[in-house]
Amino acid sequence: MLAWETTATIIGAGAAELTFDLHIERGRVSENMSTIRVKQGDVVRLRWGTDQSIILHLHGYDIERKVEPGAIGVMEFTARVTGRFPVEVHGSREAGGQSHGEAPLVRIDVYP
Repeated sequence: MLAWETTATIIGAGAAELTFDLHIERGRVSENMSTIRVKQGDVVRLRWGTDQSIILHLHGYDIERKVEPGAIGVMEFTARVTGRFPVEVHGSREAGGQSHGEAPLVRIDVYP
């Protein structure tokens, strides 16, 4: 089962603190979480769970996290730059390398 949850807190001047709980199962997240939309200035927290050891990379913000089954890996950033930023698998024990060229797990859209 693919689960997700979103929480938000307003932090002033239109910015919010947003938390997205994402679970990767068999190399995928649920379809309704494939694109996450936030506003410039928001504080974004991505909490990752997975069914296999995996390394995730948020391009554009250059954040990389290793996530192990049974643990939560967190990526947190302030959305300072607008645009579309992919989260890709950079490797896993099973894959043994990078997966550039494959569709990203999630796209983060940052709007002005």
